[in-house]
Amino acid sequence: MKLLLAVSFLLISMQSYAQRTIPFSFTSDDDNKLVKENDSVKFYRATDDTANIVSINEETSYYRLLTKSKKVVAEGLFVVDGDRNLQEGKWTQYHDNGKIMLTGYYKKSKPIGTWEEYFANGKIKTVTNYGIITDKDGLSSCMSGSYQEYYNNGKLKVNGFYAAERKKISDTIEIEDPVSGIKSRKIVSQSAYRSQKAGTWDYYTENGEFDKKEDF
Repeated sequence: MKLLLAVSFLLISMQSYAQRTIPFSFTSDDDNKLVKENDSVKFYRATDDTANIVSINEETSYYRLLTKSKKVVAEGLFVVDGDRNLQEGKWTQYHDNGKIMLTGYYKKSKPIGTWEEYFANGKIKTVTNYGIITDKDGLSSCMSGSYQEYYNNGKLKVNGFYAAERKKISDTIEIEDPVSGIKSRKIVSQSAYRSQKAGTWDYYTENGEFDKKEDF
């Protein structure tokens, strides 16, 4: 069991490499304590988060993470997959001032398509693209395609391109024999997709002048 848990942790850490994360503090009806409810919405204590609460519209499977003063922190759709709740469709996270911080789309909790990140002043910060990959190991997501980064004055800072590359990743884990209690180390390997810079990357100064380029 301990070996399986260690391997699972390794796989999760590889699949989440370079992925966007919008907080989703709702594991299940059983694991989240119900605070109150009305005809269509239930309010729960957020998972591992004592500062916020969760609002769930059961008719539309819509999630909102709220501060105790009812300010929206993050929101989006979710689907039930067995005993898990997974992010699905468009999701948005907000700055404290109510402006959008991050927005994009998920497929079974994996980011896909174009994601946009914004400064608190409302100006664009980054534009990132994610590809969805289905192979013998299942569904995965990886940063791939064009990438832009901006200064908070709106000027372009970086323009480049990422390619998804499949790599073999190894890690050393500690396992414990359930009978003897003896601990040992084992190397676990798994292939996964990782983002690599590709093509020509252009860099600009804060006043909009070309600075340098890199070729990959």
